[in-house]
Amino acid sequence: MKPRHSHCHHCGAAYSEPLGDFPRACIDCGAMVWANPTPVSVLLVPVRHDDRVGLLVIRRGHAPEEGKLALVGGYVEDHETWQQGGAREVLEETGVVVDAADVEPLWFDSTDPKPNRVLLFGATKEVDASTFPAHDEHNAECPARGAIFGPEGLEDVFAFPLHIEAAKRFFASREVTGGHEFTEL
Repeated sequence: MKPRHSHCHHCGAAYSEPLGDFPRACIDCGAMVWANPTPVSVLLVPVRHDDRVGLLVIRRGHAPEEGKLALVGGYVEDHETWQQGGAREVLEETGVVVDAADVEPLWFDSTDPKPNRVLLFGATKEVDASTFPAHDEHNAECPARGAIFGPEGLEDVFAFPLHIEAAKRFFASREVTGGHEFTEL
């Protein structure tokens, strides 16, 4: 497999080896290419289950961090807003419908130590778990969905540090303490 950005995006000519840093100029056509960070929409979806409100999460079915929990989100496509991308990801990963028009921005951050992703965190209106469709356990990307109900112990079960921070901010804003108590829904 060729490394990412090994050829000019304009004319297709191979860049000389070793590949240098960005921006990179094509020696054949002069086109410049930059390695811009990729936007990722991550939605915090409050979910009511019985008498408690937690956060909707998925169990990752692929690397990185296969088998660990994550908030629902993914890459924003070039024809959609970050809110639309987040709502689409919630539907694709969990089968739950949220309205992109209701997504409120929370905060934004870059991945660390390599800032090649910009995470756009937003919050949706509360959803009721009793209205969820059956989850497709054969979904290779997300073999399970559920909810977490507290901030403690997330470091042991969550895939990404920024997701942990977002979940902790959510629970702190509601003055919720205690263990995460993952519950499959």
